[in-house]
Amino acid sequence: MGSEPEPTHTSLETLQEALQTERITYVDTLNEDIGTVVESADQLAFDYVVGDVSDYGVSSSDHVHLDLVHEGSTIHCVLFGYKRSTIDTTIEDGMQVAVKGSLSYYEDGGNVSVIVEDIVAVGEGTYQQIYEQNRELLDSDGLLDPEHKQALPDFPERIGIATSATSDARMDAITSVHERYPDVDIVIQNTSVQGDDAMMSIMGAISELDDDPLIDVIVLTRGGGSDKHLRVFNETPLCRVIHKTETPIVVGVGHENDRTLADEVADRRVMTPTEVGNIVPERTTLDAELDTLEERLNTAYTATVETTLETMDDRLTHAYRRTAESDLSSFEGELDRAYDTHVRDALTDLENRLEQARTQYDQERKRKQEATAYRRQRRRLLLVLLALGLLVVALLLYILLPL
Repeated sequence: MGSEPEPTHTSLETLQEALQTERITYVDTLNEDIGTVVESADQLAFDYVVGDVSDYGVSSSDHVHLDLVHEGSTIHCVLFGYKRSTIDTTIEDGMQVAVKGSLSYYEDGGNVSVIVEDIVAVGEGTYQQIYEQNRELLDSDGLLDPEHKQALPDFPERIGIATSATSDARMDAITSVHERYPDVDIVIQNTSVQGDDAMMSIMGAISELDDDPLIDVIVLTRGGGSDKHLRVFNETPLCRVIHKTETPIVVGVGHENDRTLADEVADRRVMTPTEVGNIVPERTTLDAELDTLEERLNTAYTATVETTLETMDDRLTHAYRRTAESDLSSFEGELDRAYDTHVRDALTDLENRLEQARTQYDQERKRKQEATAYRRQRRRLLLVLLALGLLVVALLLYILLPL
């Protein structure tokens, strides 16, 4: 590889000649001169500078960084780590403090900071008072009442996101939604999220999305920022627009520790743009739940069918037994009745036949008796006749034969 070309610098004399002035300097020289002026100017000397704490934080090197804010102006303050243990005040965003220290000009970045020696709490910050007043007003009007919050749909098909179209928050929100449920449609409504026109821009974006009947959920989101850049989300007109939306609305502003009135008024709060995806179900989880439900349904169906079949079999068996027993009992009764009837009829018939036989027997006996009597009478008559005949023969012989 070839060596990179050496940078070329136009000499100051050449520039003075070309620009026809001697009052020319480079940025590093200017910053060095500004630093000298800032750090040595008597008119910039102070014992304390007072303002509201904003964007308080501790760096990885254990240095404290914060902004002091007053009437829209900001100056950065640095408390080096070795001085932290000497500060008795517990510092929080929104409190008003008096900072003792010295001005320092960071030449490379062209920034002025206060190198802190001491911090004294002097009361509630000006903006904190405004915040509390706004919150009290919204609360008294019922905008913070949980009963007024709308439920989010379980399966939104289209989500409208109001945010800066060129911001990382836009990509974070879209990615977080599609990672969980790729089939959700997303509509981006571009809006300013900080600056003088931010409030009107945000309210317009929300109204635009709320007028779209295909939008199931509205999301208002932006990435983290300084406390003063998030103050638009504490404005009561914006909070009222959020409260009046007919479409359920979610607010995700800043980082995890950032909390705005818009968050409290919204139907749901997510802490960061990357958590916007939590408002949609996770597709893989749904698929797993569906598989589990399908398996449970099949198991329950099989068990139900088997139980039902067993129950029906038992009921059928019992019913069959009851029916058979009832039928057998009925048949037995009918058989007994039929038997009784048959026996009675048979006995009656036998009695009739016996009576007939007895009658016939009696008649036949009488006939036989009469016949026997007749024969006896006839025999007696024959004997009488025979005797008479013999007597006649004897008489004839007596008569005819000589003595």
